[in-house]
Amino acid sequence: MKKCAFALSLLLLCLSCKKKETIIINNGNNNNSDTLKLYEYNILPSSTNPFISSYNNEHEVCFDNRSTLLNKLFVFLPGTTGSPSYYKLIVKKAAALGYHAIGLTYPNNSDLYTSAATNSDLGEFGRCRQEIFDGTDQTAGVNVNTDNCIKNRLLRLLSYLQLTYPNQNWGQYIFNNDINWSKCVLAGHSQGGGHAFYIAKQVSVDRAISFSSIDWNSNLGASASWVSQPGATPISKFYSFNGIRDQIFAYGNVQTQLSEMGIQGPAVSIDSNMPPYNNSHMLTTAATPFISVLFPDHNITCLDSYVPKDGVGNVISSFDKAWEYLLAN
Repeated sequence: MKKCAFALSLLLLCLSCKKKETIIINNGNNNNSDTLKLYEYNILPSSTNPFISSYNNEHEVCFDNRSTLLNKLFVFLPGTTGSPSYYKLIVKKAAALGYHAIGLTYPNNSDLYTSAATNSDLGEFGRCRQEIFDGTDQTAGVNVNTDNCIKNRLLRLLSYLQLTYPNQNWGQYIFNNDINWSKCVLAGHSQGGGHAFYIAKQVSVDRAISFSSIDWNSNLGASASWVSQPGATPISKFYSFNGIRDQIFAYGNVQTQLSEMGIQGPAVSIDSNMPPYNNSHMLTTAATPFISVLFPDHNITCLDSYVPKDGVGNVISSFDKAWEYLLAN
């Protein structure tokens, strides 16, 4: 009965909710068929589940029928207090490569770091991340229930998208009322990159990509305990991209943590090398950010305003190629 009530409420919301939708037509062809469109949707989390009570900035959703579809889902998790609207470039890049692509809004305040970054227990990072992931009560350090957790928000968004846009086949990423994790590429920036790696340790995903992220206890001078623990996803499917002058996470600590995880290296700079970067899964940059305020070298790897641009505002080639390598090599 509860499931029926929820399904009815979701249907009513889908029919009545105000959605912002942008459709960009391929200007190089006058054929306006569905195969030649980039669909961009901005959807409030509360539109997909009336029990979502906070962190209600719009999800960013892209579906590009101009691309050869991979039948894989790209899920991007913003950094602390960030919104998917800050990371549209990387989500659109994924869509252009053939992914069903989502920038997901989730509970991403600073509670995780307040609780774990100087805790006497290296397990606190993992407890916080687990609660943010699935809403189970793990610690007093964060307060996330099952309605508001990452897993439920993604599941409800996929259900909403399948109901609203059935021809786009978002339902393939749902299996037995859960996420079909094997078809997912998880990525994120800063806090979100840590979630991508942590979740990939809990469930088997197609790939995990961390942009400018680390779980480092500054009091103990050590990585979170979950970092070196075995996981469900082979370590060969983990990738990272970091700025070597990162003002938030010292690059020396980043190197230590990636080494502890066993990620394939050594690190390769995208500034002076081309794909396939000696097949390394650890990419770095010392490029100049597009803007220089508020931790620019921490944000350079994927935050729209900071990613280096050329004279006409396009992402510079070295970053575009690096993103493509991380997502599709």
